[in-house]
Amino acid sequence: MTASTNAVAPRSAAGPSLAKLVSHIPAERRWRRQADALIVIGRQLELMAQEQGRTAHISLGTLRFSLFRMHQGRISQIVPHCHSITVYGEADVAPPEIPGVTFVPVPHGAPMSQEWFLVIDSPSFWGALIAQASPDPAGGATRRYLFEGVLTADERVVSRASLLLSLAGGHAVGSAGRDAASNRAHWARVAYALATHSESQRLDLLGCISDLPEMQSLLAMPAQSLNQIAPEAIDVLRRHCGSLGEILYRVEGDMLTPMVWSCPQRPPEQSVSSGIIGQALLQNQLVLTPLQPDDPEHALLSEANSVAAIPLIVRGLPWGVLLVGQEEYDPEESPTMIATVGVATLLEQMIDADPSAMMSPPELPARPASPSFGAAAAPPSPADHPMPGFPPTGPSQPPPSFPPTGPSHLPPGFPPTGPSQPPHAMPSRPPVPPEPHASPAPPAGSATSFGMPAWMRTATRPQPAGGALPTAPSATPALHPTEDQSLRSWPVLQKRLVGALVAYDQQAAEQVWSETCAIYKPEQICNELLTPVQIAIGDGWHRGEVSVAAEHFSSRFVQSKLLNLLNASTDQPGGPLAIIACAQGELHEIGAIMISLFLRWGGFRVIYLGQNVPNSTIEEMVQQLSPQMLGLSAATVEGAHGLAAASQLITQMPPPRPFFMYGGLAFRDRDDLRARVQNGYYYQGDIRQIAQVLAEKMRSA
Repeated sequence: MTASTNAVAPRSAAGPSLAKLVSHIPAERRWRRQADALIVIGRQLELMAQEQGRTAHISLGTLRFSLFRMHQGRISQIVPHCHSITVYGEADVAPPEIPGVTFVPVPHGAPMSQEWFLVIDSPSFWGALIAQASPDPAGGATRRYLFEGVLTADERVVSRASLLLSLAGGHAVGSAGRDAASNRAHWARVAYALATHSESQRLDLLGCISDLPEMQSLLAMPAQSLNQIAPEAIDVLRRHCGSLGEILYRVEGDMLTPMVWSCPQRPPEQSVSSGIIGQALLQNQLVLTPLQPDDPEHALLSEANSVAAIPLIVRGLPWGVLLVGQEEYDPEESPTMIATVGVATLLEQMIDADPSAMMSPPELPARPASPSFGAAAAPPSPADHPMPGFPPTGPSQPPPSFPPTGPSHLPPGFPPTGPSQPPHAMPSRPPVPPEPHASPAPPAGSATSFGMPAWMRTATRPQPAGGALPTAPSATPALHPTEDQSLRSWPVLQKRLVGALVAYDQQAAEQVWSETCAIYKPEQICNELLTPVQIAIGDGWHRGEVSVAAEHFSSRFVQSKLLNLLNASTDQPGGPLAIIACAQGELHEIGAIMISLFLRWGGFRVIYLGQNVPNSTIEEMVQQLSPQMLGLSAATVEGAHGLAAASQLITQMPPPRPFFMYGGLAFRDRDDLRARVQNGYYYQGDIRQIAQVLAEKMRSA
């Protein structure tokens, strides 16, 4: 919680412009509204931020502090539920003393003095309302404002807005470990609340969610029955979400009956305890899995390479399943899945509003209690839902045979995080045995209140697509044999961590991490544990010995630990300023985080920007911050192309230009990609030595 404070001076006299961040959004997605529309929209966003378990950072722009009085009551109520709240505006009056709220004055005439904005940033919900004010000459004698703006769920816009606001206010704001599916589910709740608001038609609130066309299209239908809404939902999935086949199943007794579908023939009914859709319903979880030619679902969704099965839970009871085909072979990498989660969440609310759509649920068999975790608990209420975690998918894989990666095998530049697309030849998946599961009990209070869909709020332990929890291997081949085989030696720690990660055993992985942190320095942990383990698992993925899900699980674990180390480290006062980021189009950031760490440990002041930094912001950022060094990372070919374009922009900047360096997996063994980068220092090898070389270059410059 941010401590109570008086207004603090901004770091820049001119200040940033949030409206400039969304200048690329087409005119047809912009809208003009009066202030009361912005207040209604802002209230729905604030309610959603309030439910994020004190993880949400809120930034509010009010034009002037005197106008904050229209927000003061709401903001005072949500302060205890948020991580931080910062208010920006022209200091025409002294701001009120509200514990937990920081006020940042904006200079008169600065861009932000004419901008009304609300930026919310948390791991599972983020969004931005950004609008510019202009006097309305048709307002008569009373001067009033109209606001031209956008409402967006774009993570890039939110991250860039958070960065600019943190620079203006002199504080750090940001979220790590984002959950895109959770965010889309939250936005479905916001969209439904706006569409059903008592002032929705007068203020045309539905016209403000053009950033979510699939939801806007579905909510634009007049109030109709589910029999009319369901076919539109299937059409929306195909038009806006990129799905390759869609079937909506409804529970009828102990069977799942297709209600609407896009395949040529009517899909057969099936038992609630069989197949992928039965698994999703019984386990009350999203199921993601690749399709094999002999799968029954492949015959129904012949164009798809993977499927997502999403249970629909209405008023705490199972209603049906939405099955959607996806183009990607790796179902977790599919943007279709994220958009479909939003549509499914919206359908739950629309079904709940249609009394004719409700019916008695089936008698689902109870699941025996687990000896480790006990009986399945009822879903918590929306106010205290846990952070969602998607179950790992794909078959359980044996631990790989890893090549030697001991201290003598140092990592190259940015460590790999796995290819952006899985191979076409997927490993065979064993049949999914039906596993009964207790149906969720209705949560307390209204089931339509803000929060996660029921399947994302389940308190049961996530399960893989195969139905049974993977068990840790009894023995994992040593990564690199040494004479010291004690429990705390690097080879043994590496072996233990690999075994835990390929078995999705978070608790065992955390135990290895705790033991390592107790006896080794962070620099050693990065070089001798995290990087070798990540490389070994990546190599195992290439050989088909590690599943896609296990590789992703490992990458997220390593990334979270690196971010913890980065957040715990401090800049060296007076050191050269280095800005590190992932190139435009690049989402893999493990290597960029690691180089940021070693530069900071090497005496630099480091600003780490994260994923997918647009080239359009680089020149302005360099002019504002005047860094001595700018480093970009690219692990994919798409990111390498964005990096090459950025190098051209940097070359054209007027002096003094920052020292430009780059690296990443995309450039390893690709001379053609390196040749496209202009005037950049390409580095690879031991990151410790790279940081030392760069420090020497800065000292001699």
